[in-house]
Amino acid sequence: MEQSLNLPLETVYIQRIDGTRLGPFEARLEPSKALIWEVTLNAGAGDTLEHHRPGGGVVRHLLTNTHFQPRMTGVEAHYTLRWRSE
Repeated sequence: MEQSLNLPLETVYIQRIDGTRLGPFEARLEPSKALIWEVTLNAGAGDTLEHHRPGGGVVRHLLTNTHFQPRMTGVEAHYTLRWRSE
């Protein structure tokens, strides 16, 4: 995994609708969305993003949309995940 921005990253997991758990992934979290620099992410609407906070807590968000962005000048390929809080 490679990223082009020097931003703080958080640890997240994806819980698939079928119960499969993927991760851990490093992600940049923003209000209502996450950026994950992973080109083979297998997640979609209805899955759950689990944000594991440094203090040990876990926050879960229901994914509403995923979008893959191919590599562009200065920006590595990544997924944008949009969510709503559970």
